[in-house]
Amino acid sequence: MKVLLKAITPAQLKNRLFISFLLLILLPFSMLSYYNFNETEKLLQRKYSQQDLERLESIKRSLEDFMGEVAKSAILLEQDAAIVPIMEHPERYDAWTRKVTVENKFFAITNSFFLSASQVFYTMLDYHGNVYSSYLPEKMLNYHEISNEPWYRSVSGDSSAKYIWNSSEPNYVSRGLSTSPYLVSLYAELKNERLVPFGVVRISIDYKEWFKRAIGTAMPGQSFYILNYDGHEVLRSEGADPIGPELAGQMTAAGGEAGSITDQSGNAMYTFSYLPSLRWYVAKKVPLDVLFLESEQLKQRYYGSILLFTSLFIAMTFLIASTITRPIKLLERKMVAAAESSLKVELAEKGQGEILSLTKSFNRMMRDMKDLIQRLKMEERHKQAVRFQVLISQMNPHFLLNTLNTIKSISMRNGDEEIHEICLALGRMLEQSLNLDVDMIFLKDEIQLAQAYMHIQNSRYDHQFEVEFEFEDRLKYALVPKFSLQPLMENSIYHGFGPTRQKGVIAIRVQEEAKQLVIEVRDNGVGIEKALEYKTPRRRKGIGLQNLRERLELLFPAQNELKLMPLPQGAMVLLRFPLLLSTPYSEGGEAGVDRIAR
Repeated sequence: MKVLLKAITPAQLKNRLFISFLLLILLPFSMLSYYNFNETEKLLQRKYSQQDLERLESIKRSLEDFMGEVAKSAILLEQDAAIVPIMEHPERYDAWTRKVTVENKFFAITNSFFLSASQVFYTMLDYHGNVYSSYLPEKMLNYHEISNEPWYRSVSGDSSAKYIWNSSEPNYVSRGLSTSPYLVSLYAELKNERLVPFGVVRISIDYKEWFKRAIGTAMPGQSFYILNYDGHEVLRSEGADPIGPELAGQMTAAGGEAGSITDQSGNAMYTFSYLPSLRWYVAKKVPLDVLFLESEQLKQRYYGSILLFTSLFIAMTFLIASTITRPIKLLERKMVAAAESSLKVELAEKGQGEILSLTKSFNRMMRDMKDLIQRLKMEERHKQAVRFQVLISQMNPHFLLNTLNTIKSISMRNGDEEIHEICLALGRMLEQSLNLDVDMIFLKDEIQLAQAYMHIQNSRYDHQFEVEFEFEDRLKYALVPKFSLQPLMENSIYHGFGPTRQKGVIAIRVQEEAKQLVIEVRDNGVGIEKALEYKTPRRRKGIGLQNLRERLELLFPAQNELKLMPLPQGAMVLLRFPLLLSTPYSEGGEAGVDRIAR
């Protein structure tokens, strides 16, 4: 495959660029043209969808305004000075006076609010067995029957609801007045100024007539629909095809959100919006062929612009290529020369634009590489100097260790057992400090160093300190930082017991918690506050705890803890870091480690 590609790839840069443009520009642009054409159609569809949503919002607002006027009329009836006495004390008026007064009020309110809207039908009942209406009913009105209807019970009596809307009340009006199968009704309880109920009113809207006026004259092929919350068609514009159950289900599945969908055949777009007060969906249908009349012209202009742009781009690229190849070849020769002459090469900073920038970058790279090599050489010399100082620093401890061995031999010869034991303890600590290759040791070895340190301190302070160790046997091979217990014990001796010279106990407890090794060093000394009171200036600043804290951070970055806490008597230092558990083995007489478990 590689051989084939090499055979068909031109050697000249210009020819390579030409083939690259054919494959990377013409072909992608052809695909891009198809993509952009589809995007244009989607853009048009979104544009018209937004316009349709605005139209639907306008229809919704007209209905909501209409419903607001209906609610206002209920308030007017509730506050009317002529209606309230008739409703509260019908016995004071004859039947004809009541009927004429109430019906005239219905007529006056209708003329005031609904001159340009749909028909409105009033049904009003008092609590004395009288019913009034503004329409010719389908059947004779009966107070007892109406008072047992659900709508009446929903707003009267102990009901907490004052206003209730019903978007699908069966039409109860004479078919000569309204042919709609359902009416939109408002149910309200009427109360006087003392908030004492005196009747109920039902105000119904003939939404079929409102719908015709709201949609006006639709464009050819456009249709309007009203669906209820179950997706069933409530109403559609004249001549419109019914909405299928699948499209209706997609609209109701939107959960009350406005949106736009396309039918399965892709021939029409349906835009819909939700009316929460009535739980209705108002929808509009627009054929897609009406939307995409301009798409062909856009497509032709787009193809033409792509071809023109591609032709100009190829021509300019061939022109620019000739000004690029010569500097690139020069740069190639200089890079080869740089590798052969230890980077002692620089280009003349000529030309302009990218070539000049490339030349400057090359020269800067050469200088940076030479500086880097120089720094590496300096660092290597510095490391050698540090190593030399470390070797020198080891000479004094070795001399001290040899001197201790001499003192130990003299004490044995003279029979001084105490000096011999102190020399052994101090020698054990010096030997461990000389082992610079080991940062962590077994817990059991660290405890031995702690015991050696306490032996020296007890010899100095007349055996006034006791040390207690508590740990599980399996933790004796846990790895701990070398000399981690000694500064904690020293802290207890000098600050906990030192001010009073009293006898005391240092308890060291080691345990595992959540895969971490926790070391607690407690003392029954004077405590933190008293230690601060007794504190006296020292010739040199204590470095034990700070040294241990820095070593922990180097060994376990962001995974360690070292804190000092007060106790009722004394103080406690808490040390926490990851548990590293080793299991020793013996091989050829040498001890080693076969497993480390974190």
